[in-house]
Amino acid sequence: MIYIKDMEDLDWRILRIVEICLKNHEWVPIKEIVKKAKLNQNEVSYRISRLIHIKMLNSSQYGYRISHWGYDALALDTYSKKDLIVGMGGKVGVGKEGDVYNVLLPDNRNAVLKFHKHGRTCFTMGKRYRNYLADKRHMSWLYSSRLSAEKEFEVLTALYPIVKVPEPIANNRHTILMGKMEGTDLKKANLHRLDLNPEELFEEIIEEVKKAYKLGYIHGDLSEFNILINSDGDFVIIDWPQVIEINDNKFKIEKISSKDVEYDVEYYLKRDIGNLLRYFKKYGLNKDLDTLYNYIIN
Repeated sequence: MIYIKDMEDLDWRILRIVEICLKNHEWVPIKEIVKKAKLNQNEVSYRISRLIHIKMLNSSQYGYRISHWGYDALALDTYSKKDLIVGMGGKVGVGKEGDVYNVLLPDNRNAVLKFHKHGRTCFTMGKRYRNYLADKRHMSWLYSSRLSAEKEFEVLTALYPIVKVPEPIANNRHTILMGKMEGTDLKKANLHRLDLNPEELFEEIIEEVKKAYKLGYIHGDLSEFNILINSDGDFVIIDWPQVIEINDNKFKIEKISSKDVEYDVEYYLKRDIGNLLRYFKKYGLNKDLDTLYNYIIN
């Protein structure tokens, strides 16, 4: 991302052409790039060498494809041209889904920009559990990251502001621009030092789980690691790309083997509840999982 200032118009043009061609190629041959760019091969080769030098493209004997930084640059350039972001700060955190950065909006509001990053191993595992990726085969990390971001943005849009989730502002490629709440994840928080009542907080979180369920969603990976809380006790539930959409109390995904398998959402909802119970147990809370489950679904 530090090399965006070095980019020239033709560099952006070649980078976008490679992005488009990756829909049909694992590696994009230079002949394909020349054809799409309508430039002579010498010019294209020069631009490609520049993009490789500033780490926007990767190369192999088969052709070229966008690097993580190149895809980041395309998204950031789009946000900049649309006047959605006027400044970018440091990294907030790194998670299994991707990286999160501080950004500044045109109205001087602080926000965060989340970059979904899927490697091949992550994506292969993801296909087993994410129904929105289930019917896609042989996809690159680029496309799977983009779908993951689009899905999370769609879910946040459906939940906000009824459920305490980050405000969805915009989505481009593999990124989500979201409102920011100052705070720390629940795992690191000491509720007694914050003068918060653990039982009341637990009940408030369960209410949000119930609201999400009524809207047709189960988080699917809820724990103390993806609940942000501040000193006032306000919180938001983050990281929704692995969400489970409820359809007649069951959802269906296609495994790698192409066999359709049905799973009861009861398992995933109870797992989310169980994770919360496990965390709050250190504060002396002992709640019955089945009672909470029935409260949420009824």
